[in-house]
Amino acid sequence: MVKGRTIWNFTAVVGAVALVGIVLGTVERSDAQPPDPADSTSAVVTGGYLHFPKILVHTTGDLANPALAGDDFAMDTVIQITNTSDVRVTANCFYVTAVSRCGSATGPVCRDDSECVPGIRCLPTWSSDDFRIDFTPLQPIGWSAATGLSILPCGIGGVCPGNPGQSGQIPVVSVDPFVGELRCIQVETDDDGMATGPTTDSDLIGKATIVESGPFSGPSEVLAAGYNAIGFQGVSSDALGTDACFGGAPAGANCGVTYTPCAAHLSLQHFFEGAETPAGFVSTHLTLSPCSTELEIGDVFAPSNRVVAQMLVYNEFEQRFSIAEPVDCVETQRLVDIDTPAGPSGDSSSIFSIGTQGTLGGQTRIRGVSDDSGFGRGIVGLAHQYFSASMGGTPTSSSAYHVNGELAAQPDPDAVYGPLFQ
Repeated sequence: MVKGRTIWNFTAVVGAVALVGIVLGTVERSDAQPPDPADSTSAVVTGGYLHFPKILVHTTGDLANPALAGDDFAMDTVIQITNTSDVRVTANCFYVTAVSRCGSATGPVCRDDSECVPGIRCLPTWSSDDFRIDFTPLQPIGWSAATGLSILPCGIGGVCPGNPGQSGQIPVVSVDPFVGELRCIQVETDDDGMATGPTTDSDLIGKATIVESGPFSGPSEVLAAGYNAIGFQGVSSDALGTDACFGGAPAGANCGVTYTPCAAHLSLQHFFEGAETPAGFVSTHLTLSPCSTELEIGDVFAPSNRVVAQMLVYNEFEQRFSIAEPVDCVETQRLVDIDTPAGPSGDSSSIFSIGTQGTLGGQTRIRGVSDDSGFGRGIVGLAHQYFSASMGGTPTSSSAYHVNGELAAQPDPDAVYGPLFQ
């Protein structure tokens, strides 16, 4: 999602690969409109609320959690946030952990049932952890999700406003391996740097770079794929509010700040699984995250909002296929695993397979559908492409790009329930 580009600028799909001449114009729809530079579909505008939908960490594993082995790649995510204002700015940030565990919320981290004791299921769990960043004027701050930042350089000697005698720090993620996201909210502060409440100021920009090296058992490749944080701009505020609202005030929300709305529809341009390009054979991983959620700091929780992502898949012949996928928190999977069992065995029968579609690429339009809970149905998305020399082979390069958002009237505004502005 790049400011000023229409949803059919296909060069955004291939990122650094820079493929030329492959156009999916036959799938273009008449209602496609360029994004408004002031809305949340433009990832490079400054925001008072930043959403990083994909944060990955896997170093050696910790405690009983899986260590690197076989074809595993070591993974880390480098995060950068910049204060574009010439005054001091404070942000409250929240890591959301979305890993699966064997048997219970306290069991070992797992990727599937095979990594658990026989008879124990690999079950999804969610938790969140918060921290604060104090920025000096025009300051950029960068850190590794795997190592954090032990001393936050927000003042002389690392002493941060509002924390007299203490050094600020950014923690490491809560578990290794880690799959999840990061959300950051700009807050109002007093002259001593203490957070005092909500603000519509929108001075932050961010970027994340997922760095992978491996495989563990073979000659090493280094893959790097970067994307901009999705920025939402503040529209109005209420000093007594504790929740972040998007596009309006949902029933039951106590809005501290109302931001620009989440996209009503997403439009993903992609290669079909197994397509061969000059960069190699393509496999695409799709990350979806609901705009609405409830953060319960420090505890493992079940998200109270489930959004069903309805997908319409078009190939270059304008043939249409459909599938629906529930999204509870942060969901990341290969496109071909959305409608077939995980793993390579069912890939050829997927509607995202080049063998099924018969064309190199296509478009998937995604619309969130909420239940009767009153939560919004907005979704953000990120595509992560891997290229390899052979079908299913070890990746040799990668790229990431936003799933473009299209604004439209939404029946239910979105909200992130806090408290978020303390």
